[in-house]
Amino acid sequence: MITEEYLREKINANVPDIYHVIVTDLSYGCGQSFDVVVVSNTFSGKNKIQRSRLVNGILKEELTEIHAFSCKCYTEEEWSKIVI
Repeated sequence: MITEEYLREKINANVPDIYHVIVTDLSYGCGQSFDVVVVSNTFSGKNKIQRSRLVNGILKEELTEIHAFSCKCYTEEEWSKIVI
């Protein structure tokens, strides 16, 4: 079963210049629905689709087992404007 911790560790290990990762299991521990926020300056100059593809590529195998997956990707500057 896929867990929040597993996804967080895999993203941390594979997204360059990682600043922050939030993984929330929306299926109450069933591992079927996740909301993910990834903050990395690797996303600078990339559009939303390119950012999502980078994360989805890292989690390619896991996404075959997950029913619902939402991923929001931000640079540190973008994130600083969202989080006060």
